[in-house]
Amino acid sequence: MDALKRRLSGFESEDGRRRGLAFRPRPSDVLVTTTPKAGTTLMQQLCHQLRAGGDESFGEISDEGVVPWIELAADCGIDLEAPQPAEPRIFKTHCWQPHCPKGGKNIVVVRDPVACASSFYHFFEGWFFSPGEVGIDEFVRDFVLARGAPESDMQNASYWHHLISWWPRRAREDVLLVSYEGLVADREGHVRRVAEFILPKEVLADQEEVERRVAAATEMTSLEWMQEHPTMFDEHITKLKRNASCGLSPDAGFGGGKVRAKGAKRAAMSAEVLEEVHAKWREVVEPATGLASYEELLQALASGA
Repeated sequence: MDALKRRLSGFESEDGRRRGLAFRPRPSDVLVTTTPKAGTTLMQQLCHQLRAGGDESFGEISDEGVVPWIELAADCGIDLEAPQPAEPRIFKTHCWQPHCPKGGKNIVVVRDPVACASSFYHFFEGWFFSPGEVGIDEFVRDFVLARGAPESDMQNASYWHHLISWWPRRAREDVLLVSYEGLVADREGHVRRVAEFILPKEVLADQEEVERRVAAATEMTSLEWMQEHPTMFDEHITKLKRNASCGLSPDAGFGGGKVRAKGAKRAAMSAEVLEEVHAKWREVVEPATGLASYEELLQALASGA
């Protein structure tokens, strides 16, 4: 874990992060706002395909002019003000609410904390550490559970603190909060919800055009489509720009994408660590929301609470 933390310390610079956080969105801008591994890439693709009406021309979803990552843009040489192919402009961020650039719209995606932690582990495996170098229990305890509420804007919030920072704002007109599980279960329904939230009024007034875009976005956010286009979603721009600063080899992480096959084998957390994850929910989320588990949160979302 010490080696992992040392490598990650070079992932973003203080100057680069602060330049990103100083970004000021326009009212029509959309920020895909998630804790890591909660469905960020899927929502980036969904939003981009809705505004573009079906686009296969981009190199990587987080690149300049597509859906850039606010906090890391400067360190990757990406201009957040670079033209994007259509309205609205769309950006990605992992900021909790207090640090998130204000002024635009936010699509917040939440996901089961155990699934997020497991996905985070496998995302780093083969990039920031070799298979077998770090166990999943160690990773979850010393990296995921060790995070808390940020003490400065240079720190990221834990999964749990990120969630409670956005949950009270879910009814605002400039916030759309959805679950990853719901998105996967009813992709077209969520594409339509997002379309209503982000598309300009003149586009929404053209029902035929809306249906065309919904069909394109629904098709191009399928697991099959995204697996057929792996380099569009594999963070290769980030890896090219930041591996050296992390002390990694130039090709570290290449060949591994974000879009995993259904039923892909995952390392299993011990019962003890699973209980620690659930206990963290009871410690942080339940007092702030009254929800005793992620399952209760899904029920609250389904009921419109």
